Amino acid sequence: MTIQKIAKSVGLAFGVVGLWSSAMASTVNVDVTEEHQVIRGFGGMVHNQWQGGGGLSEADAKIAFGTGDGTLGLNTLRIPVYANSSDFNKEVQAAKYAKKYAGDDFILYATPWTSPYAGANQHMSSSNYQKYVDHLNSFNDYMKNQGVPLYAISISNEPDWCHEWACWSADEIYNFTKGYADKMRKNGVKVISTESFRYDKNLYNKVLNDANALKNWDILGAHFYASDRRTGDNFFQYSLADQKGVERWMTEHYTESQGSGNYWRTIMNTGDQANANKRDTVNAMDVAYEIHRAMVVGNFNQYTWWYIRRCYGLIMEKDFGNKLQIPSNEIGKISKRGYVMSQFARFIRPGAVRVGATANPEKEVFASAYKSSEGDSVIVVLVNRDYKNSKTVTVNVKGADVETFHVYTTSQAKNAKYEGEVEVKNGSVTVTLDAGSSEFKDCIVTLVGVGTPAEPVPREPFGGKAVELPGKIEAENFDVPGTGKENKTYYDSDSENHACTDEGKTAECSKVREDTGVDIYKKSSGAVVVGHNQAGEWLEYTVNVKEAGEYTMTASVATANSDPGFTLSIDGKSLAEVPVSGSSWDEFKDVTAKVTLPAGEHILRLEVTTSWFDIDYLKFEKPCEDCNTGIADARLNMPTETESYRIFDMNGSYLGVVSATGMPELRANAASLVKRGGAYLAKSMNGRTKLIQVAK
Repeated sequence: MTIQKIAKSVGLAFGVVGLWSSAMASTVNVDVTEEHQVIRGFGGMVHNQWQGGGGLSEADAKIAFGTGDGTLGLNTLRIPVYANSSDFNKEVQAAKYAKKYAGDDFILYATPWTSPYAGANQHMSSSNYQKYVDHLNSFNDYMKNQGVPLYAISISNEPDWCHEWACWSADEIYNFTKGYADKMRKNGVKVISTESFRYDKNLYNKVLNDANALKNWDILGAHFYASDRRTGDNFFQYSLADQKGVERWMTEHYTESQGSGNYWRTIMNTGDQANANKRDTVNAMDVAYEIHRAMVVGNFNQYTWWYIRRCYGLIMEKDFGNKLQIPSNEIGKISKRGYVMSQFARFIRPGAVRVGATANPEKEVFASAYKSSEGDSVIVVLVNRDYKNSKTVTVNVKGADVETFHVYTTSQAKNAKYEGEVEVKNGSVTVTLDAGSSEFKDCIVTLVGVGTPAEPVPREPFGGKAVELPGKIEAENFDVPGTGKENKTYYDSDSENHACTDEGKTAECSKVREDTGVDIYKKSSGAVVVGHNQAGEWLEYTVNVKEAGEYTMTASVATANSDPGFTLSIDGKSLAEVPVSGSSWDEFKDVTAKVTLPAGEHILRLEVTTSWFDIDYLKFEKPCEDCNTGIADARLNMPTETESYRIFDMNGSYLGVVSATGMPELRANAASLVKRGGAYLAKSMNGRTKLIQVAK
């Protein structure tokens, strides 16, 4: 979301307020050129079976998934996969409400607790693994058919808290992941690991250390139970996951469940499933501290709270346990914990990238910084956990021309309050964090930067010249990106080149285009390819088509995954859907498609529709119906009498026999054997071979 959109959505009333001081300040240095993880967003959970059907009304969804003033700014909804398929419908309406208000940013993912093959405190027999995959895929299909398709699905909830649901040992997780997890990618859905209750690294290590198993995970999911504000940073750190470049989502937590979500700071008896009952301090700012550590210390891409609507949650509800007396005028409104979370969620939108920032400039002060997906705004989040003292912080910004910051504060007395804008001079601004008269000085302040966009730098063809077609396009030779949204030439789901971060791959680390983060591999054969392809990623090439008309596109690909694929488009107009098949990452095969190209210079896009394949090149050739194919040394001159022909695809696979008299009838009859249009081989019974084009 651009800063202009943010400003419009919250209805900014511009004007400088008297919060900024020249007093002694700690310093946060922000470096926009230092990029870390891509942020997927922030979310919460709905489980209507456990919430008695009251998980998320439309009014709740408008508050939770809106981005304007008085909303939470969530974009992600987590729902359960029930053991009984008759319960699959329980979260459909909630998902539709969330999608309505989150719009294009919406992410829906699902987690199974139990299944027909393993209930509470049970381990699943390996003989049921395929049946379990079928069960998860049936839910996947169901949600897609309801108009709210899943973005991702996990293997299982909390394998290390299994006295209430299904159990998984580290070895079982590894065996299932390596042998079956890739089969969960139906409809292009991403696979989330089993979600450890306490972020137990021992449950992930074996998969992370096996490149072939790790290919079957798209996301590492973890819960933060067994942690609190006193827990050391080592709980959030995971060097092996950093090394492997694996995406991480915090898929469930709440900071505590005994106190009201509106308590700012109070001492009470508290405890939950992870922590023993004790006299303790309940702090709303624990939410800010945990999110900060998830993003900055743990390099997480996404953060999901537990129930969205609950007495200890983001939107207030009555206490069904009758321990807390929640005032009726609080029910259905954002809680203090919700406002704290909104300081991240409303402004750090999906696609934003965390950038360099001084994380802990002084005791009890924490900072993180992000740049928007369009690169036209910088967001800095400042957290003061010192409830006794206000803090003054100087923010220096490097690598971006920020002219002003819009300031938002949540504190004991303020709820994501817009404080006005402050001018940035020479890349620097000083702000005092909530110097008001409230009892407690701890607070969270979000600075949303506005700058004058620089003149965009135009994109350029790789090598300075458009690729001539007919001809060959090396996959790694996508256009050189410029600046600004219109001059992007690729999208990769993260900034890591996984060929350089994943050990044990057959491909070697390649230095080709290493400034982009696109996963470019050097295969043992010496070929340079684009791999680790994830659904939604794309590459663009400037091409110059010499002559308009039909072409045969041949792509050299390798995969060991089931049913990956990509689409081709030109200037935004669809050309072809191209399925990919194979059984080895080192055996490259040709896949073909028939495309119609316009003459002249155009932008060709290759977009991944289903994950996991490597691609070496694309080749475009004009069909040649009467010339030597190179497979046989004679033309197939069509006889005047009916003759039989064996039909093969371009990989040499035999498809069947047809009879025909003349080329039109041969093409028409061959179409009955093939699943899709394209180039095929027809071999007459006397051994002559002909390349034919079949339309479907």
